[in-house]
Amino acid sequence: MYKFRRATEDELSALENIGFSKLCSIYDLKGTDEKYALFYGKLRTVFGEPDYTSDDYESMYSYNVMAIGENGESFYLEVYHGPSGAAVGGKPFDISKEQEEIYMSAANELIAFIESAEPSDYVWEGIYEDIPVNVKYAVKDGKAYTESESADF
Repeated sequence: MYKFRRATEDELSALENIGFSKLCSIYDLKGTDEKYALFYGKLRTVFGEPDYTSDDYESMYSYNVMAIGENGESFYLEVYHGPSGAAVGGKPFDISKEQEEIYMSAANELIAFIESAEPSDYVWEGIYEDIPVNVKYAVKDGKAYTESESADF
């Protein structure tokens, strides 16, 4: 069992020169815009405003989270929305298979923890430049709403 909290500035500074990679996607299915929108609302309930946000769909938000194990050991995880959608990262490049399993276990617990929350209301508008499409994600009264329309450049 893990507990989760926002990472402090000191903890993030200590991680500055370490390379990290993706652990897992939140959803592996196509057509998950409503799920992504709802997940972001739940993230906002659990952790508040993101550490980073932009209007770029492929770099929508990022939360810096610390996972604290029962033994008191803690390590970094990042919850973000990137090019492949909502995901959890934070796996250092040079860890053993056994350590990777520990990170995956914590990532799965973190996802379940976030999923159990009621979503906060919000509106996010941005652009998915690869297509190009204007995208709007929102949650109102617990229901997810998404819109997309061709962008004019």
